[in-house]
Amino acid sequence: MDRYLKKNILSLHSNNFKLKIYQILIIAYTTGILWLRRNPLSLIFTAITPFSLLFVLFIISDGQYTQYAISGSLVMALVGYGLALGQDITYYKTEYKIQDMFVASPITPLTYMTGLALSEILFGFPALIVLLFLIFYIGVSFFYIPLLIFIIIIVWISTSSMGFFLSSHMLHMKNATQIISFVNVFLAILPPVFYSINKLPEVLQYVSYIAPTTHASLMIQYVMGYATPENWSIFIGISVQLGYAIGFVILAKVHALWRET
Repeated sequence: MDRYLKKNILSLHSNNFKLKIYQILIIAYTTGILWLRRNPLSLIFTAITPFSLLFVLFIISDGQYTQYAISGSLVMALVGYGLALGQDITYYKTEYKIQDMFVASPITPLTYMTGLALSEILFGFPALIVLLFLIFYIGVSFFYIPLLIFIIIIVWISTSSMGFFLSSHMLHMKNATQIISFVNVFLAILPPVFYSINKLPEVLQYVSYIAPTTHASLMIQYVMGYATPENWSIFIGISVQLGYAIGFVILAKVHALWRET
């Protein structure tokens, strides 16, 4: 009897997991692939900002700061795709009222968030491929592929969770655009993402370590074989990234407003 009960419980959990994966893929397909089939130029539009900054920095420095241009562009792209989730969710919630249907369904908030986050990464997939190609073109060993994949996934999870949390508190699309842009500046522009952390005074260097994007950029520079600060290590970067990802997921799960009261 105990074996039969355990078997059924395991089967139930397995089916529940498969159902969630199916729900995530359906949401991603509906909001991502179907949109791209009708509007393929969206792939170009989503890549303009990170590649434009890469181009400007490369030209101005005569290629001297190539590592910062590439690492910064990759981090900015990931931050942009993650935070864009907040704008899309706000749009779906306030304009189309699509979220009301998901709230009334058995779909959980995190399943909804993951499906939309996956669709966002689909928009940026070609840009990410190009940026990864540039990283390996510099001469990065394929040994670091798992670490690069980890960086991409962990930054995507963190910023997507942040975007979902912010969107849940937005009542108007205009507010979402303004706040998401504001957060984007604080994550991808002000921290040492496109420039060396050594350019900052020592006090501000320690302050910049608060931003998860600082560690993401340093991790990419580490992968490319460039010098990183002596008081920083790859293990610190991984730990901080994991901490932020877990924290933001919990924040999105516990404090995001899923049902309107």
